[in-house]
This record gives sequence, structure tokens and C-alpha cells, in this order.
Amino acid sequence: MDPRIAPKKRLEKRVRVETTFDAVAARMESDPAKAEVMAHFANLVADGFAEWQVLDNGTIRLRLTTGATYLLEQTTVTRIA
Repeated sequence: MDPRIAPKKRLEKRVRVETTFDAVAARMESDPAKAEVMAHFANLVADGFAEWQVLDNGTIRLRLTTGATYLLEQTTVTRIA
């Protein structure tokens, strides 16, 4: 993320990592391109610019500190907020 436009607010450490990258990466083994994109999302989470959570149905909810929220499904990415 470009530091000139990165939000100043960082998520609290105890809240921002609800899902480990290993758990997410294990689901992406069959598609190297998808694994690469998920690694970038994981970097956003690790740097405090986002948090993610695996929902009961297996969908991953990614929320950026800007307030944008995405649902990461097997074949689609949907912005919900």
C-alpha cells in the first residue's frame, strides 16, 4: 500500500488477525495466482491495514481500515461496503 495514501489508523493487534495465513493459504494450493493475491492480502493484515475472518460458509471477509469490506469466495470477490 502506498504510504502517502495509507490510512493513519491501524487496527488493534488482538483484533486484526482472526485467521492465520496458513489456514487461508492451504485453501489456495491448487491456484498459484490466487495464492499470490492472498499473500498480498495477508501482508495488508500483517501490516495492520486490514483484518480478515473466515465465515461459517468458508467465505473470507476482508475489511480494510478505510472501511471497505470484501467477501473473498472461491471464484469471486464482492465489495459489500
